[in-house]
Amino acid sequence: MARRDGQRGRRKRPPETAAAALRRHLAEQWGVIRRRERRAAAGSVEALHDIRVALRRMRSLTATFRKLDPAFLGRLDKRAAKVCDRMGDARDLDVWIELFRGMVRAGGAAGLEPREQRAVLAALRRQRTRLAAEALGCGAFRHIKRMMRARPRASAARRGAGPVAALAARRMLVVRDLIAARHARVGSFSQGPAHDLRRAGRRMRYQAEFFAPLLGRECARAGRWITAAQAALGKVHDCDSALELSRELPSGTARAAVRRHLRQRRAAQLRKFKAAWRRYASRRLQRAWLARLEAAAALDG
Repeated sequence: MARRDGQRGRRKRPPETAAAALRRHLAEQWGVIRRRERRAAAGSVEALHDIRVALRRMRSLTATFRKLDPAFLGRLDKRAAKVCDRMGDARDLDVWIELFRGMVRAGGAAGLEPREQRAVLAALRRQRTRLAAEALGCGAFRHIKRMMRARPRASAARRGAGPVAALAARRMLVVRDLIAARHARVGSFSQGPAHDLRRAGRRMRYQAEFFAPLLGRECARAGRWITAAQAALGKVHDCDSALELSRELPSGTARAAVRRHLRQRRAAQLRKFKAAWRRYASRRLQRAWLARLEAAAALDG
């Protein structure tokens, strides 16, 4: 009897509101940015990458929860996009650094003394650090910091948005259709279409990371395979960028060796993408996942 009374006394926790979920997820990503900002400004490649990923995840949240506060979340999305673009300039220098190292390994820098090779790498790193610091000091990033200190004003009183699972499922349905449309246009996986498909896959990856626990095992499985596919396409994109930049290297056997290695690596990553895509595009998985998303999307707050 005492046990029954104890069970009666326990109150079931109410489900998290959409406004609370938005604040929690944004705070988590903002915490990553605050912890990594100093190291990124000092030149850490890993820290800058972490900040860029956190900003992209914040953009994913702004799309999912836009109904809660369209003005605030719209501004946050716009400024995060600008900062990510600025950080891309530093990322291009990372590609150049890897290209130069590839040239050295292939013997293409034999005309430079080791001391001179180190000087070239140091100059590239300094330029990269400068670009990273400029991105972190730009007006858009300062504006984001002011917005996040003020915290989102999303309110549970805003009607018609629906529960978290419904908002997430609706957004996933949109991104799922976008992925299918871009895959239909990818053709021979030339640089532009492959890059567009990768970006769509990245959106679903972040959605799955945030919301798969709410939407069942089908969502978790689809998220796992689109993440693997998107990661492989990311490496394909890196190879495409390096191949494009490598045209500016001095001609000769070393440049040919670097470009050959890049083409081989690209082909290997494309095979990985296709293997992961087959698992993601499984008819059985897609049917079950679509049914789950449509059911969740129909939920009403």
